[in-house]
Amino acid sequence: MIEIRERESGSVLFTLDRESLQGADLRELDLTGADLKGADLRSAILINTILNNADLSEANLQYANLQGAQLVHARLDEANLSKAVMGGKPGIRPANLSNASMLGASLIGANMQDVILSNARLKNADLSYAILQHANLQGADLEGASICEARLNKADMSGCNLSNCDLCGAHLNYANMSSVDFSGAQFSGEETQRPAILTRSNLQQAKLVGAHLAKAVLQTADLSRSDLRDANLSYAMMSGAILRNANVEGADFTGVNLGTVTMDYANFSKSKNAEIPSFKRNLR
Repeated sequence: MIEIRERESGSVLFTLDRESLQGADLRELDLTGADLKGADLRSAILINTILNNADLSEANLQYANLQGAQLVHARLDEANLSKAVMGGKPGIRPANLSNASMLGASLIGANMQDVILSNARLKNADLSYAILQHANLQGADLEGASICEARLNKADMSGCNLSNCDLCGAHLNYANMSSVDFSGAQFSGEETQRPAILTRSNLQQAKLVGAHLAKAVLQTADLSRSDLRDANLSYAMMSGAILRNANVEGADFTGVNLGTVTMDYANFSKSKNAEIPSFKRNLR
């Protein structure tokens, strides 16, 4: 028999007549503040389960179904959520992980489409191959996270901390990344790794100091007033991109075709290897 207890009071929240929580059906339960630290919840059914303020740190939630689950302020540090399903579907809301702590968590290949992760703490988490399309990541802290090959199309990442992240091969088309800190982030890596795709993304006022954007796809991306100091943009695809009032001091534009790039009032006189077309005006 398993007893799920409240982590502070120790009171019993739910009792199961089984030896393991692996594959357990816990849907629709109110497990607010539950102590599930280190629990084996592989393939568990947690649809619409309330887990606000619960401790799930170091828990194994591989392949668990968390659609509609409420995990506001939950602790998921070092938890394994690889291949977990959190994205919504008709009739079921996506999971809500706002303000959750997920430091070092594994989310490899997790389905997190439309999930709410606003102000979540995901420092050093692994989100490689995760599906995060339309997800709400406003204000989340993802410093040092691995986001390789993740799908973040149309996600709202405004105000996030993505410094020193690995974004090689990530799909960020139409994503809102205004005022995001990408300092030192890697958008491309070894020749065997695909560069990130940021077509039509909103990068207004983004901080990209020292970011590695070589060969990245930035077609029609809006980088107005962004900080690109010392960024590596060599051979990036930038047709139709907007760099109005951007700070490009020390940025490397080797091999970049700037013919269709809006460059008004950007300080290209301080950039490196930029071949500026003769018809361009209003540059600094």
